[in-house]
Amino acid sequence: MGINKGEASMIFIAKNEDGIPSWKLVLNGMKTVTRRLKPMDVDKVFAVQPGRGKFAVCKAKVISCIACDDWYSQEIAEKGNEHLLDEEAHKEGFGSWDGLLDWLIKKYGEDIPTFYRIEFEKLC
Repeated sequence: MGINKGEASMIFIAKNEDGIPSWKLVLNGMKTVTRRLKPMDVDKVFAVQPGRGKFAVCKAKVISCIACDDWYSQEIAEKGNEHLLDEEAHKEGFGSWDGLLDWLIKKYGEDIPTFYRIEFEKLC
């Protein structure tokens, strides 16, 4: 599956705490959310790539994009549902919220408020 000129793509090379590459989690439907430093437009279709310069393994479509601070205040702080954090981590392909946070800090040296939460659906 190739990428058309001008088509957006996202690299899914990271691995969760079990060592499973995120692109495989996307293909298996176990990863439906990603956190990125830049926002993406809702309804944008992008190619899922297992590495820079690698062929796309499928395409996906952005369902929602929200700053993580806004997501947290809407979903957790207002509702008081701390158990939603682990559910959110599962959408990212991680076993726990702490596992996801540890990975983000190790990978980017950033805390979660600096990211955008991008929810997507696999198209292929």
